[in-house]
This record gives sequence, structure tokens and C-alpha cells, in this order.
Amino acid sequence: AWVKSAVQTRTRDQLSTVYKWADGASSPTPPGHWNLIAAPYIAGAGFSEVRKARAFALLNMAEHDAAVSCWDAKYAYFVPRAVQVDPTIKTLIPLPNFPTYTSGHSTFSAAATDILSYLFPSSASYFASQRDEAAASRLYAGIHFPIDIDAGITEGSNVASYTLKFAQSDGADAS
Repeated sequence: AWVKSAVQTRTRDQLSTVYKWADGASSPTPPGHWNLIAAPYIAGAGFSEVRKARAFALLNMAEHDAAVSCWDAKYAYFVPRAVQVDPTIKTLIPLPNFPTYTSGHSTFSAAATDILSYLFPSSASYFASQRDEAAASRLYAGIHFPIDIDAGITEGSNVASYTLKFAQSDGADAS
């Protein structure tokens, strides 16, 4: 009912959000989308080449681990998508060919948000808004249940905590 209602009452702004985070065929979404978000911050930070590489490495380590964790959950729980339960739901984008729980966009986005917020704390609220937008886009598209999204955000933050522990102990942040 949550998914059906979200699809049936979707606003123009929500529709725009769906397409923004769908990125299109052959795109590196969502980790690539987060790399595009990160790039101007990293380029503008005045980092050395090594620090820039470290920033992208931290982000992409967390994104990789988010993928492993998310797809492990997807195939451990093997939850069908809303449209597979209620065929009257019309998805806005093609139906992904894998289980719904947990949401990949939510998991990737939470992991990216936590890493980028560590690296650029003054922009943490922006990163969080992008995380929430990416996560909600999947409900608006009709391909995820709210629980998939909530669990994905928690999962992504938990995954990022491992990368952040590494970042905080690698000595690179010492004055």
C-alpha cells in the first residue's frame, strides 16, 4: 500500500528525483553518481594528488563494501519487489532483476554520505539531503518498499563506519 500510494500520488518534483537518480542506461549508478558529487569537493579542497587519491579511495572502498553487504542481504532474504506482490503497481523505471531488500541506492548513498561528511564536514547536510533524495527516488519509482530504504540507510552507515575507522587510524589526518 505504501508503494502503491507513493506511485499514485507522485509529484512532478518526485518524478524529477526518480529520473535524476536513475541516471540512464549504461551509467555507473549509484557509486558513479556519488563520485560525480564528490569530484568538485575533492578538486576544490586544495588536496595534494595523494590526498585526492585517498579521498576517492575511501569513498570507493565504502561503495564497494556497500555493494557486497547489500547484495548479500538481497540474496539472503530474497524479498520480492512490490510489483511482484501487486502487479497493479506501475513502476516508473525498469524493474531491477534482483531482490528488493535492501535498497542499493540507499545503502550506497548512506555509505557515501558518511565518508564525504567526514572529509568535508561543512557540507554534511548537503550530502545527507542527496542520500535522502536518492533513497526516496526508489519508492517514488515504485521499485522499493520503505523498509528496504530504511534498512539500506542503516546498512550503508554501518558499512561506512569500517572505512571511517581505517581513515581515522591511517595517520593521514594528523597535523
